[in-house]
Amino acid sequence: MSPDRFLGIKQAATAIAYDNGGIFAGRSEKQMLRELGRWLDKQPEEILHPVDLWLSALSKEDMEIACCGEDDERERLLASAPPFTDDLLNAYFNEVC
Repeated sequence: MSPDRFLGIKQAATAIAYDNGGIFAGRSEKQMLRELGRWLDKQPEEILHPVDLWLSALSKEDMEIACCGEDDERERLLASAPPFTDDLLNAYFNEVC
């Protein structure tokens, strides 16, 4: 599945990858996005759409908090997110990033 189908998730995954060293000299952003696409294929599509819509509506600052913020900041922000948002972001970090 193309990450371009889920631009909010793509933006979040890219932020997580840059923040945590998932994009570096040996792994380009292009390669990370290919891996993200393969990972998205394995995710339940019914949760991807609401999570993507929520992430897409975030300001740049809130996106940074959702993806790379301190735990207390993230918890406060993610309290308004669709179910499974935090699980999806954490799964991306653990499985792909």
